[in-house]
Amino acid sequence: MTTSSKPTASSAQPPASVSTEAIAAEVDSLWRLFESRRTVEFGWRQQQLRGVRSFFEENSDRIVAALSDDLGKPPFEAFSSDVGAVCAEVTLLLRHLPKLMRPRKVPTPALNQPATSWVYPEPVGPVLTLPAWNYPFGLAFLPVVGALAAGNPVVLKPSEMTPRSAEVMLEYLTRYVDAEAVKVFEGGPECAEALLEQNFGHIHYTGSAVVGRLVMAAAAKNLTPVTLELGGKNPAYVHASANIEVAARRILWGRMMNAGQVCLSPDYVLVDKAVSSKFLDAIKQAATQFYGRDPRSNPDFARIVNHRHFDRIVSLMDGAGDMLVGGETDREARYIAPTVLTNVDDGHAIMHEEIFGPVLPVRTVSGPHEAITFMRGHPSPLAVYVFAHDRAAAEHVLADTTSGSAVVNHVFTHAFNPHLPFGGVGDSGMGRYTGLSSFDCFSNMKAVMKTGSFPDISALYPPYTDWKLKLVRRILK
Repeated sequence: MTTSSKPTASSAQPPASVSTEAIAAEVDSLWRLFESRRTVEFGWRQQQLRGVRSFFEENSDRIVAALSDDLGKPPFEAFSSDVGAVCAEVTLLLRHLPKLMRPRKVPTPALNQPATSWVYPEPVGPVLTLPAWNYPFGLAFLPVVGALAAGNPVVLKPSEMTPRSAEVMLEYLTRYVDAEAVKVFEGGPECAEALLEQNFGHIHYTGSAVVGRLVMAAAAKNLTPVTLELGGKNPAYVHASANIEVAARRILWGRMMNAGQVCLSPDYVLVDKAVSSKFLDAIKQAATQFYGRDPRSNPDFARIVNHRHFDRIVSLMDGAGDMLVGGETDREARYIAPTVLTNVDDGHAIMHEEIFGPVLPVRTVSGPHEAITFMRGHPSPLAVYVFAHDRAAAEHVLADTTSGSAVVNHVFTHAFNPHLPFGGVGDSGMGRYTGLSSFDCFSNMKAVMKTGSFPDISALYPPYTDWKLKLVRRILK
């Protein structure tokens, strides 16, 4: 069976709406639960994390099937990105949880002596998670497990654009976790708007910059801290010193995974003119190796989430450049072939809007300086990818561009390292999470200093004589 013959997400019935009053009542109940201090206990946190892992382990077949229905995801991609990644995150947090929860001692300067100083991580309260649709489980549960590990109740509102995935969460998740502390709301934009009217301890949103601004504006009403993961146009630069065949394979793989619907995908390529012909030949060869002569019948190539996004991507392709690879489309099947464009003008919309589809524009540049100038002329992306064996050239790009993250000689593999914080900058987002950073993201890092009653230094108190001022100046130099 090919992915195009599977049920489509767009054929599903829209989710039933939830009243604002019901949402407000549920959020109030989460605050009462939080105030009871039940979620603060180590045992409770441990139990929730183990429950999430059991949910994924025991329902992996349902999850993979839902992802196939919603997005036509190949089982390999579905399991690795939406099941395995979450289970690995849970295992990591369980292993480090006792240490993460402990107060962290920090130095105390001479001016404060005698005293000791600590940072106490404490929960912030109910956390609202609004994930994107492209990785319905991965992007939903990475922040969820971080919030639970930090001792917070959670509200999860899955995307309405992946209804099969939302159904699995709604039906099965609360069988494995504390149903009083973990709430799943199924609904469309009106449900998200009603949730954003409520007071939360933290809001985590993954999606577009346009909606991210709305989320931040809503959060401001309650002074709620936010983490925004907003994507953007991630550039890949191929220097003349790069291994061209490897660069072509890795860039094409990163662009075409999940039919290009990945926030970390390389969105365009800048390749040194001296090696551009070799790179284009290599990327054509890689496309055939990956997907054969008929990618539409290849079970390892996903589909566009719905017709609206299909139409948007096709309109971006119109007049964008010359077709080196692909270009075929089928609206009914929500299929866009793996496509590589050349001779793309910088003024075209495809070079300014995030494509979020299996289309890769390639432009030539004279070298690192032109590539850097081009990148700096666009908003800061979520990631920059540099392919170069010339260390100085790679360091030049890393030092003179701004991005949420960067990888040399690969694409988005940094997202698999739990010791690296994940997040954007500027238009690509704010805040850091995943791995060990998730615990701190959803915690209030409370500063605490402990001192005794003696000695009680009189120099601190009025009257502020000249000798006291001299003493302070000497100490603070």
